Order: sequence, then C-alpha cells, then structure tokens
Amino acid sequence: MISREGTSGTTLGVLMIGFNPVVKEGLQSILTKDERIEVIGAVPNELDAIERIKQAYKRGQQVSVVLTETRSNKVDSVQVTKVIKDQFPEVAVLVLTENLNDSYIIDAIQSGAAGYIFLKDMSPELLIRSIYQAVEGGTQISSVVLRSAVENLIQNGRKTLSDRTTEAAHLTEREVDVLRLMGNGDSNKMIAETLGITLDTTKKHVRNVIDKLQARSRTHASIIAAQAGIVGNPVAAILGAQSEPG
Repeated sequence: MISREGTSGTTLGVLMIGFNPVVKEGLQSILTKDERIEVIGAVPNELDAIERIKQAYKRGQQVSVVLTETRSNKVDSVQVTKVIKDQFPEVAVLVLTENLNDSYIIDAIQSGAAGYIFLKDMSPELLIRSIYQAVEGGTQISSVVLRSAVENLIQNGRKTLSDRTTEAAHLTEREVDVLRLMGNGDSNKMIAETLGITLDTTKKHVRNVIDKLQARSRTHASIIAAQAGIVGNPVAAILGAQSEPG
C-alpha cells in the first residue's frame, strides 16, 4: 500500500476524464494501491464529469481531484478545466500529457489546472504525490514541462514582461515572499511554517497574490512570476528551486 503520512484522514475522491482503456486501467491500478484514495469513476467528457461529481456529493462522497488528458477526440483539457473550476472551484484538476510542446498547457493552466504530469516520466509515486500536493494547495508540474510552458508563454507574448512587472509592483513584500514559495510548489502549510505565519494568514496572502496577478491558479501565478522575472530568470525562476520529480 502507498500511504501518505501527516495529512488528515479524509478520503480523497479521484475522477478520471478521458483516457484510452489501457491508460485508464493503469491509472486505476496505481490509485487503488493508496489506502486514502477512492476512485470515483471514469467518464468520457466534462459534461458527464459534472453529473458524476454531483451524484458523488449526493452520496456523501467528495471528489477532490480530476485527472484528465491534454486532448483527444472527446476531451479538451482546457474546456474540462474551465467547466470543472467554474462549477466546483474546490476540485483540483491535474492534466496528463504526452507532448511537451502542446500549446494547450498554458491555456489549461490559465483556466485553473493545478498541474501537469508528463506521462513519459510518470511513476506511481509521482502520481500519488501529485494528487496529495494538489489537494493541499501546492502545484505539480515537472521542470521539463514547466520549461516548455514558460518558454512558450514568453514567445507567444500573452502579456508583456513590463505589464507583468507593473502588476507585480502592487504586491507587498510579504506577498512576494509567498509568491516565491508558491513558485517552489510549496503548499499553504509549508509556506506558513517557512514564514512563521498562521495558515489563515497564508491563505489570505495566496488569494491576494493570485488576484493581483489576475491568475486562475497557483501554477498560473508562479508562471507569471517567472515570466516577469519576479523570482529570478524568466525561464529558470521556478526551475531553480524545484527539483525533477521521481
């Protein structure tokens, strides 16, 4: 059994959207090995996912994380993320991708995805750790995927460096400290312990940072910070403090 120490005893419900039968079976095999994770089911698209989440809540089950793929004939991770986050903002969305250069990565992050996992590098331990990290408020995106995403963001010029820096000027000194730790992928609890502040205060700072940067998620805020050079080199900012998973 894979287990996670130091977290509450709440069961974490995981719903899968999309995936071919082989990948779906492999994911389910990994997830069922963790005693804290309950596989709520697998559905073909975001509309069925919304209905399944509603049904789960009626049965007293909580869907904590949605796993989906970048895109296929039936699934679009950007649309999945938008629909899920709009109706259930408390549910974390993790996207599994086979293509590092997929332009959907940035768009899904902007829509609120908690992180990306490159299937080629994924291990059972990484998948389980990513789920717990997403639930705890952290981000999960491997350095390889992150590098591609940040470079793509800069090249596409979704928003200029000067614009991002101007927005960052409205952050307080404490909020910049929080943003740097968010860029590391630290959870709210870890940020609170590092800065010596309460968990409630940390949550307030995180929300202020996300709002001021006009970000849709922690991951998106971290990438904005990297693009603007708020936490260092535009590409290497987050990478420097985030080791390669696995």
